[in-house]
Parts: sequence; structure tokens; C-alpha cells
Amino acid sequence: MNFIQRYQPDISWVNELDRLFDRGVQNSDVFRGLREAFHESDDSWILRLDLPGFAKEDVALTVADSTLNLTAETPADRPFGGKLERQWKLGESVDPTGIVARLENGVLEVRLAKRTPVVPEPVTINIQ
Repeated sequence: MNFIQRYQPDISWVNELDRLFDRGVQNSDVFRGLREAFHESDDSWILRLDLPGFAKEDVALTVADSTLNLTAETPADRPFGGKLERQWKLGESVDPTGIVARLENGVLEVRLAKRTPVVPEPVTINIQ
């Protein structure tokens, strides 16, 4: 039986430390299970998150100081249970009052409404 291994010509303590760190990140609970996709439409930005095992009652979305906060927590006895926290910094062009979220089949879709740009009207200046 042949096994394919990554070629490492120079094994040093730096390489070993990198491998240890990479292995730790891949197996970490923080990086498992949360996949996200970000898209733009004409009137909003759309954020989609995979949240398997979470119900609407388990998820809380808030906006404070131009930051979108997600907190989701389920009992440990449920499949994919646990606690999840995530934050996204919103730009000036997002209208916080127009944010709409929907959780369906383990996918959370958050629509971030765009603000209509304010175009200042021309002002006539009287010359004295």
C-alpha cells in the first residue's frame, strides 16, 4: 500500500510549528460549521450563513455602533449544538432599519438594505 506524503525537504522547528498551528486551526471548533457567502443585489447586500441545527429561537441578530452581531446557542444535546458568536462591521451605505433576516433549512439569509445616496441640491450663492 502506498501513501502519498507532502514533500518537506528541510525540516526545521519553524516548519514543525507551522504544521502544528495549521493542524490546530483545522480541528478547532471555532472554524468548523460556519460557512458564509456574501452577494450584492441592486438594493441590498445579502449575507448567507450555514447554521445547521439552529432554530429561529436560538439565533439573535443585533446592530450596534454600525456592527452586525450574531449570537446563536443551542443545548448541547442537539445535533450540531453549541454556541456561536460572530460580528461584521457595516459601512456607511447600509441602512440598519432595513435589515431583514430569514432562517430556513439551516441557512440564515440576512438582507442588508442599501441607503439611497443623498445628492445635495445645487445652491446658488449671491455675490455681493
